[in-house]
Amino acid sequence: MREIRVRIRAARVAQGWSLADFEIQSGGAITAVAMGSYERGGRTLSTPKLLTICQILGIPLLHLLESDHSLVSGTVFERHIYDLRALQGLPASFEKSHLLSYIHQIIKERGDWKGEVISLRKSDVENLTRIFAVSQDIKSPSYLSWLKEQGVSLVKN
Repeated sequence: MREIRVRIRAARVAQGWSLADFEIQSGGAITAVAMGSYERGGRTLSTPKLLTICQILGIPLLHLLESDHSLVSGTVFERHIYDLRALQGLPASFEKSHLLSYIHQIIKERGDWKGEVISLRKSDVENLTRIFAVSQDIKSPSYLSWLKEQGVSLVKN
């Protein structure tokens, strides 16, 4: 249950929402106080409330329940898996900002999200490579070079 609570909080934070923002997004269905209690484990989280939270965050329930224990740090292959906590902990940069914006859009559109990690498809990596190549803000020579230096990539164990 602790892992589910951590993933709920990570999903809310990934949206850029405070607890008060979450309450607004829920239309008052879940108050900021209640959400904070769910995240900390101070309040029992019923299945209907969990489903409501998933709906508000735009994520499938399965992504809160699946285990990520089979992932370890590693090099990037065709399908990229990123440690979102490590990525969010990087110093502010245009590269980080562009990547997080892209990931947040994927979370919204696909629900392709597993809590503390995200898997990007080959086409996503190709798009990010293009974004890095044409952005006036980004100074890194390439997306893959920048990514390798950051240490946020994971591989299945």
